[in-house]
Amino acid sequence: MLSLRETDFPTNAGFVRAKWAPLLLRPILGSPEQFVIGVAAVNGGGFHLERANSFTRLTCLFSADANSTILAAQAALDAFETDLSSRALGAIVEYLPIFSGVVLGEVGDAEGQSLRTIASSWMASLSSLYSEGSDNSLENDAADFLAEASENGKPRDRLSILVLDYVKNKRPGLDKFFSEEIREKKATRRTNASAVYIDFAGSKIVANFGTLSVVHHVVSVDRIKRRLFDLIVDRDHDKSVLARRDHEMIVQHASKTDPQFSEKQLDRMGEALAALEQQADQEDIKFRPMNTINQIGDHLLVNEAA
Repeated sequence: MLSLRETDFPTNAGFVRAKWAPLLLRPILGSPEQFVIGVAAVNGGGFHLERANSFTRLTCLFSADANSTILAAQAALDAFETDLSSRALGAIVEYLPIFSGVVLGEVGDAEGQSLRTIASSWMASLSSLYSEGSDNSLENDAADFLAEASENGKPRDRLSILVLDYVKNKRPGLDKFFSEEIREKKATRRTNASAVYIDFAGSKIVANFGTLSVVHHVVSVDRIKRRLFDLIVDRDHDKSVLARRDHEMIVQHASKTDPQFSEKQLDRMGEALAALEQQADQEDIKFRPMNTINQIGDHLLVNEAA
């Protein structure tokens, strides 16, 4: 006769219990299509956020436009992780999205060997943008994609350096508000896809600069969107002053009457400006389209006069 003892049965001793939830990205506004870009597992002892690590698969769906989707995912994950570190369980019970198109899925209960195990096992079963055991993180994935997009014969944006030179000549000392990278005369290059980059952080204004190129239209629009996402994250965690500073996306573009461009090119530029302004308005970021370096520099000088 078979004799079984209690020790012969599996036990959950040493397992941890947690709440878990998937983070969902809807790249097309108004569409039910969505991707699982991360899974968070949280309990009283801490949290773990498992990120998607195979975002290059999106290039099969969106081609060059996958850039903006990757940037949106990365920005959403960064903001979510920051929120988890400060609010823990509250971050998933009362999720606060940084922009439209990102939602948190249904919260569930789970048990596992660790928070990491819970999050990664759910991620592996739910997401087509995740490879279990892969060494490629989202940060490397996005960084490689962005590097390719910005280096294939397309110039980097030197607008911030030109604005710095103008402001410094007009009012020495104001240059201290520009980022160290800009003060060292380095054209902006995103070497860390998870970092938040701010070009100008003054007493009244926090601003990022971007050039809307008529020639390299898609890449420049994607770059501006990324800088906009950086402002959103910085704005939501700006506790440096009692009165909140204005966060502005300052975009330099060609005049709409510039004779060197075709009517079709200028129309496309106008449509891009309108779409970017609408997105900025939705996120309560001020959108400042300007034509010249002097206009941008004077705007900073006037607002930082006090």
